[in-house]
Amino acid sequence: MKSKSILGTLCSILLVYVSVAQQSSPQAIGMLNSNGTARVNGTAAPSGATIFVGDHVVSSDGASTALSMSSGSRLILAGPGALQMGRVGEQLTARLENGSLAVLSRASAPIVIEAAGTRISGGKGDAVYAITVSGNNLQVMTSKGEAAVEGAGRTIEVAEGKTLEATMAPPNSADPQQSPPPPAAGGYLSFFTFDRVVLIATAAVSVAALSVAIKSLVRTCRATGSPSTVKCD
Repeated sequence: MKSKSILGTLCSILLVYVSVAQQSSPQAIGMLNSNGTARVNGTAAPSGATIFVGDHVVSSDGASTALSMSSGSRLILAGPGALQMGRVGEQLTARLENGSLAVLSRASAPIVIEAAGTRISGGKGDAVYAITVSGNNLQVMTSKGEAAVEGAGRTIEVAEGKTLEATMAPPNSADPQQSPPPPAAGGYLSFFTFDRVVLIATAAVSVAALSVAIKSLVRTCRATGSPSTVKCD
């Protein structure tokens, strides 16, 4: 009887340990492919490497690094750049620290991009858009669907064929050139304010690698009905 009691206690402890281990273990969210050098958490990563929540991805100059999410969304770092993958609740996020990023966001499982103190997401349908960050300067160009750029107290919709160019100012800062503050506790974004913003018709993409990345994403999509509704294979 005593042996059964001890065995039962050990089984209970084991079940609790397994549950805690599962909760604390990294969550796989996608796969990496690169035609150049890509590093994940400081280590060179081969094509086909699994990407997890919390991974820091760096793409080298001349490389094109694609992240295919299990949800169906895709991200392509065009040339040198860095991404921090994350999750807030059930929402998958990617913080673009610098560089140019092409995004295919599925309406069924959208991914939110944090860049220059803003949150950028697709509209109601699937969307293809590109983001470039240089310091506090932000550019968002929409190729398919629409993108919503949310800053402090303001959300700007970037329709298909439009480009947003903005300079973001850190909260309560008199100097818009000040370096961005670190991420807020718990992974939540500290929103910047729009110091300067303009919406223009989409011009030619200045970064050749970004142009190629956008074309790669657009080729996987077909417009149906409204221009802002894109179905992706």
